[in-house]
Amino acid sequence: MTNNVNSHHRRRLIRATAGLASLGLLAACGSDSEAATEAEEPAETSSDDSADAAAAGSADESGRPDDWPTSLTFGAVPAENASSLEADFDTTISILENELGIEIEFFQATDYAGVIEGIIADRIDVAQFGGFSYVIATSNGADVSVAGVMTDGPDIEPGYRSYALTQADNDEINSIEDFAGKNICFVDPGSTSGFLFPSEGLLAADIDPSETSTDINPTFAGGHDASAISVANGDCDAGFAYDSMVTTQLVETGDIAGVIDTIEDESINEADADLKIIWKSQTISGAPMAISNALPASFVEAYQEVMATKVNEDWALANDYCTGTPEDNDCSFSDESDTWGYVAKDDSFYDGIRQVCEITGASKCES
Repeated sequence: MTNNVNSHHRRRLIRATAGLASLGLLAACGSDSEAATEAEEPAETSSDDSADAAAAGSADESGRPDDWPTSLTFGAVPAENASSLEADFDTTISILENELGIEIEFFQATDYAGVIEGIIADRIDVAQFGGFSYVIATSNGADVSVAGVMTDGPDIEPGYRSYALTQADNDEINSIEDFAGKNICFVDPGSTSGFLFPSEGLLAADIDPSETSTDINPTFAGGHDASAISVANGDCDAGFAYDSMVTTQLVETGDIAGVIDTIEDESINEADADLKIIWKSQTISGAPMAISNALPASFVEAYQEVMATKVNEDWALANDYCTGTPEDNDCSFSDESDTWGYVAKDDSFYDGIRQVCEITGASKCES
């Protein structure tokens, strides 16, 4: 494998060569022994064999099926106000391009609706969703398969939580019940941890969380970082963001000095804290990448195989897609900095989110 393949320019140059060596294995969709048997067969085949080959689709000299795409459009929504979301997915994109022999065109949407509408209309081939936006897409006609789900480690069940926040020195808000009558920051109407699960928490407190609520004054900040920072700055009395955005990312970037956790033991720099956590959701199924089933079935299967076995720190480090150690490296798989990589899951993994949709009656859940 060529060194420094995480370089965007270098990645483009080698995509048609470095990755094609593995395509024969992916395209065959069979065992090594089956591939060897086929290689030893004489050129002359029966009419039945020819018919089977025609039905399966032919392959070029590299072993790459000729009905596979040469490029894909990959869409995502930033969890924070990032200037270049594509850079956050650099290692993921490099591996996919080289292992599948494709070029990926990145589409950075401004909101969840842009990615949802894009994949429903077949303008986007692959999308990085939150769990809720994936459910919205599938309930509104998107014919997709789960390509992989982000996780923090190979043995960690993919999942995260939504945190409710207020200013560290706010003595008036100490529980989610205290949100009534306040200015509340959400992320986006299609956000799992930034709206759907907060809605469940607010409903349990007899507070209407809808966009037209008179129980609270809702504001949609657009990103998890923007929501949390708006609370820290006092622009909102309280708000919501996903867990590691609050306890890790914003502290590392210096946007907040620390956070007080009143629920569990995740306080960071408590003496200088800007925020306090006063509610946590149940665990939410991890964020999925989805791929359009309009693509050839063999390609979808190969894509899923690469996501599940190669788009992770262990494989990427061993194959020079990034450098460092498992504890400290420059791998970049998503816009969540603690992502180890992706694991295989199917559509049923998101049934819990569908149940929360039924509980909340959120308008975005409706097909």
